[in-house]
Amino acid sequence: MTDLPQITHKRACHLCEAICGLDIVTQGDQILSIKGDKDDPLSRGHICPKAIALQDLHEDPDRIKKPIKRVDGEWVEIPWEQAFSEIAERVAALQGEHGNDSLAVYAGNPNVHNYGNLTHGKLLRKALQTKSNFSATSLDQLPHHFV
Repeated sequence: MTDLPQITHKRACHLCEAICGLDIVTQGDQILSIKGDKDDPLSRGHICPKAIALQDLHEDPDRIKKPIKRVDGEWVEIPWEQAFSEIAERVAALQGEHGNDSLAVYAGNPNVHNYGNLTHGKLLRKALQTKSNFSATSLDQLPHHFV
């Protein structure tokens, strides 16, 4: 197949609150297997079908890997710098016209279990200066409890 070594990556599934431990075996860019991490103190090697399906998500030919923008009715790839610049300009314009709270932030599956969100999400919310913050709890669980 290839001369590249097989590498086992210890990861945590980010698709739900259980955050099960995973052993992901790769060879180069190819995923060879996804199994539960028997050494994980919480999941102890048990995982659900969603974790196994991470490979399907990773290998999906329709997976978007670069920024895209609709131009004249067609989706075209654009550079990351352009995407960030246009988003920043649009967010500033919307908040300038309608107020800071016109922009909402949502934290839920799977982004709430993402390390980048954990380390930088608070900084982004602070920079946006919006009081419109929602989560799986505020949208799903609390209304259910209220009813």
